[in-house]
Amino acid sequence: MLRIDLDVFSTVSDALGYSWADRMVIAAGTRIRGALGPDVPLARLEGASFAALLVDCSIEDAHRAAERLRVQLSEPYPVDRLSVEANAMIGYASSADDAGEVDVDGLLQRADVAVRATRGGEEVRGYVPSMGQIFLRRFQMVTQFRQSLEDGHVSVHYQPKVTLPNRQVQGVEALVRWVHPEFGRLGPDEFVPAIEAAGLIGVLTSFVLEQSLKRVRKWLDEGLRISAAVNLSVRNLSDDDFPAKVQRELERFDVPPELLTFELTESGVMSDPQKALPILRELHSLGIVLAVDDFGTGYSSLAYLRQLPVDQVKIDKSFVLGMGTDLGDLAVVRSIVELGHSLGLTVVAEGVEEDVARDQLEAMGCDVAQGYLISRPLPEDRLEAWLQARTARSPGRHSETVLTLLT
Repeated sequence: MLRIDLDVFSTVSDALGYSWADRMVIAAGTRIRGALGPDVPLARLEGASFAALLVDCSIEDAHRAAERLRVQLSEPYPVDRLSVEANAMIGYASSADDAGEVDVDGLLQRADVAVRATRGGEEVRGYVPSMGQIFLRRFQMVTQFRQSLEDGHVSVHYQPKVTLPNRQVQGVEALVRWVHPEFGRLGPDEFVPAIEAAGLIGVLTSFVLEQSLKRVRKWLDEGLRISAAVNLSVRNLSDDDFPAKVQRELERFDVPPELLTFELTESGVMSDPQKALPILRELHSLGIVLAVDDFGTGYSSLAYLRQLPVDQVKIDKSFVLGMGTDLGDLAVVRSIVELGHSLGLTVVAEGVEEDVARDQLEAMGCDVAQGYLISRPLPEDRLEAWLQARTARSPGRHSETVLTLLT
């Protein structure tokens, strides 16, 4: 079983529209059919992913066929007057890999695991049993996630954000952490995609939202107006009921909507803007603050920002970290600050780890800083200890208390 993935489909559909992407798929299918012959069962799975079943074929022959196919599929595609570059990745699995019987679904599952392993550099990979542990680990994470929530293995940490130049604690970003009883500490980059693919991201978002609003409510009871930012998934933006759920939670904890921020990635919104934009507008109409996360790594265009009902842009930490040594990164950061301000947006810089970076951002007029220079993400009890030890309290313009970072 061959599992064939073209990584150009989403890029073409985003840039040129789905009809152009469909032409790419048709052209790729024609190449696969020509390379493998008319008698090989061939299927399009989703997007620009295909599967082909090779009968009475040795593992060595399958590998050679996959290599030839990858070369042909990676040739530029002439689409009308354009020439579109593509890259193909192929994973394959054989029934000979197992002493027992394996059905077609099992083969396809293994080929899928193999094609995921190509992300490491090799563009053609055959399935080996050790790869099955990856699938098993993901399966266990997904099936045990709800129980881990109930058992308290999943928690929310908070990373403070401070305003520039007065260095007042403006808010926190809520970041989920999972200490699995068997696998130990799991990184969000590992478990969030698995949870998302399994359709459980709504459960995770609800948990983080509840914990964050509970924390904001405690601060309000102490006379502190500190906002909390929660990351949204593209799947949250396809849930028509999501705004109503959020409104109910705000009312439940009696938290003003302006003390809740939702952070969303450029790619997440633009994967289906027709679906996402109405939901974002509804959230914005409730008074919730919306921020574009990782700005600078995706579309990053003036036209893109203007159509989104957002209040903040967050400069991706890769640019902030590179400012001290790369003039290009410095120019990108300065441009984003100027672009954000020209649109009346608050600009937040992530990844601030050194005094010089904070000072550069302050000189540019960046509004808010976040990063290890200020604090790492902290569990709730350690966050409270950090606030007690690292900030000074003073009366604000209204009745609230202001926390200012000690130098």
